[in-house]
Amino acid sequence: MMRILSALACYAAFSAQAAELKDFGCTPDAKPQRPGASLRLPGKTLTLDYQEKARSVSIAVGGRSQRIERIDKNYGPELIGMEKHIRFLPLELQPYLSRNVVLFNTVVRSSGGEGMGQCGSGAEEYLNAASIDGVKIKVLGKVHVGSCYESIYPDNEDGKETDFSAYSVQDGRLAIKFLNYPEMKNSPTGMLSKDFRRLEFSQSAQ
Repeated sequence: MMRILSALACYAAFSAQAAELKDFGCTPDAKPQRPGASLRLPGKTLTLDYQEKARSVSIAVGGRSQRIERIDKNYGPELIGMEKHIRFLPLELQPYLSRNVVLFNTVVRSSGGEGMGQCGSGAEEYLNAASIDGVKIKVLGKVHVGSCYESIYPDNEDGKETDFSAYSVQDGRLAIKFLNYPEMKNSPTGMLSKDFRRLEFSQSAQ
């Protein structure tokens, strides 16, 4: 009976995110996770976690956790209510899995001050690419996809952590459409470079 009730609770927790059920999952014995915290791949499950007290971002593969980033003091995303933006991209936006590379977003507070002035309560959001081939997880690249200081704004509908309407896959590469990107015009679309370290824009967007 307890197993059935647990399963029902798990289903209810995720019913609002039914479209995303394929990029994470829960079992009757597992506690429900927030959307995007888990990514199920053939033969392994990845779990992305942010520890507020330690200000650390980690990825666990098969239950074995590795820290991949430590956020500076006063820059924690929880200070601006953005910790939920630390999450994996959905499976349909993971075009590099055949290369054992996964994509996930991280976010930090723009300023370490007291929340006053320009961007005092703003956010800097990043797209990360990490290799999961082998024993150690390695971050291959990290690019800005949202910024108060640099005026980078994705062309998404509501700005929530579950909204990936600005993201797509084109010719096997991740693409992001922006409302604004420095020195670009006409709502440009940037393609993630082959080395995962920058966004590439067409000549017409410059």
